[in-house]
Amino acid sequence: MMRLFVALDLPDEIREGIIGVINNLQATCYSDVKWVSPENLHITFQFIGDTKEEDVPEINKSLTANFSEVANLEFSEPKLEIIPGRDPKVIWISLENNEQNLAKASRRLKSKVREMGYKIDSRKLNFHITLGRIKKRLPENLINQILTTELKLNNFNVAKVTLYKSLLKPSGPRYIEIFDLKI
Repeated sequence: MMRLFVALDLPDEIREGIIGVINNLQATCYSDVKWVSPENLHITFQFIGDTKEEDVPEINKSLTANFSEVANLEFSEPKLEIIPGRDPKVIWISLENNEQNLAKASRRLKSKVREMGYKIDSRKLNFHITLGRIKKRLPENLINQILTTELKLNNFNVAKVTLYKSLLKPSGPRYIEIFDLKI
């Protein structure tokens, strides 16, 4: 079994900007947050979970078919958030995308993976880039500092969707590219 997820890869200039944001935040709350390593930054598209290796070609085929109809992968309105509100666990950048075919691609991929016998979450598609996971409750002043951090990120386009295998290690996850598709 392989632990799989689908991600939209970030352009280099956006990745560099986000690394700068993480570095600035890290300076004030290093020990309270497990920060995402630069090579693991991506836009979350769909977590699939434990998957049989023999099912990977079918998932790749579905990705190719679904993303052939997606024309505009422009993301906008980056906003730094801490979620969930009452008991914060994750620091992320939320993003907007108005391409209806991207939402359709998500629904079709979920349907295909369910057809293959896998349980997959039914949550609404919510584009985000995870920056860090909160280990213990942050003081209010630190939460306010994080939420008021200025993001100097412009709208950007994504040109690649990738199926990753996630290896969980004590030092943190390692993502291995299984399949990628240029869009």
